Amino acid sequence: MTYFKAVRRRTFWLGALLAVASLVGCGTPPTYKLRPVTGQSPGTFSLAHSKVVEDERHGTRHLDAAKSIVYSQNFGGGGAALGLLLGPLGVAANISMIDSNTEADAVRLRGKLTLAPRELFLAAATQQGLEVVDDAAAGAAGRTLATPYLFVSKTDNDRLLTAAAVRLEYGQGADQWSGVYMYQLPSSYQLDDLARLTPEMQARLGTEAAQGFSALAAFIAKEAPQQDGQAKGGTEKDFSYKSDLLTPRIEIEMNGRFIARSGDLIWFRSFGGVYAVRTSNIKVMSGGV
Repeated sequence: MTYFKAVRRRTFWLGALLAVASLVGCGTPPTYKLRPVTGQSPGTFSLAHSKVVEDERHGTRHLDAAKSIVYSQNFGGGGAALGLLLGPLGVAANISMIDSNTEADAVRLRGKLTLAPRELFLAAATQQGLEVVDDAAAGAAGRTLATPYLFVSKTDNDRLLTAAAVRLEYGQGADQWSGVYMYQLPSSYQLDDLARLTPEMQARLGTEAAQGFSALAAFIAKEAPQQDGQAKGGTEKDFSYKSDLLTPRIEIEMNGRFIARSGDLIWFRSFGGVYAVRTSNIKVMSGGV
């Protein structure tokens, strides 16, 4: 039993992280994400096209031509654990099967969602008093690069969860900071439903996405860099959790710092960035938040 538990842990790193890690900002050293804000331009941003978001990886596909709607899933074959048992060739075979399933899903979903995440974030950021320009070149002038996108994640039984997300990047090279701000939208969908999206469902998704980007813009606008997890209003408390939004198929216990509860959302800071996840899709394992 101990061996298979170890295999399951390795499964997460081999499968889920390869598919999702870059999208949730885990490509940088494991420190809690506190956004650096320069003294000269604390609220200035440039809409950008982050390669991390726009380059397709294992288990991810884009559902729109603008590459701003990202679909992620890691179902298929016997799973990465079976691949590990069969050795390197088994791993490769399972990854290939997962990727084939991802593409098959994407073919059904591609072009069905008419959202424009960049425009939604731009409108929300402007309303929050942030200065945002649609010019990535301006990032060289001290602005933070912002790449908004809609994240669609498949969980058990072909159920799809959606989230508004913004990847922020500041600086260059070894000194670059990056982090993801993600807000889970309230509605979930069956894959078949999203493949045959009705005008009513499309309108609801658009309204929810606009609200999600507005909440993210409001949080980004008020956040300032603090030391050791100190946030405005108090100390962020350590806790551990599992979430099928962030690690579908194989849930793994992860660490975070609790920020706040808002309605049925839990806001927390993790190694990848800041997340607002529905209470129905997060299990608090320790910390009593």
